[in-house]
Amino acid sequence: MINYYQTHDESLAEVAGKYNVLACQISVWRKTLIRDGYSSLEPHPKGRSTKTKRSKKQIRQLEKQSEIERLRSEIAQKNQEFYDTKLENDILKNQ
Repeated sequence: MINYYQTHDESLAEVAGKYNVLACQISVWRKTLIRDGYSSLEPHPKGRSTKTKRSKKQIRQLEKQSEIERLRSEIAQKNQEFYDTKLENDILKNQ
């Protein structure tokens, strides 16, 4: 719209009527374009940013996964201890 307004010989009200927007909005966009460039006219995220990066459900799943990994490592350690104890008993029986 701003390019059309700048390249054609039409008033602000005529361009606003053609594109069905308010003339003051075109004026604001034009001033923003002149001041900050085209990147300022691109859409930006609206609203307040969220503080939580993950939902409660995702956090619970991660906690469950870490708990499962901890238990697996504990079982592996207990199995190793059991195997070592069994080897010691076999060695002592053979002596």
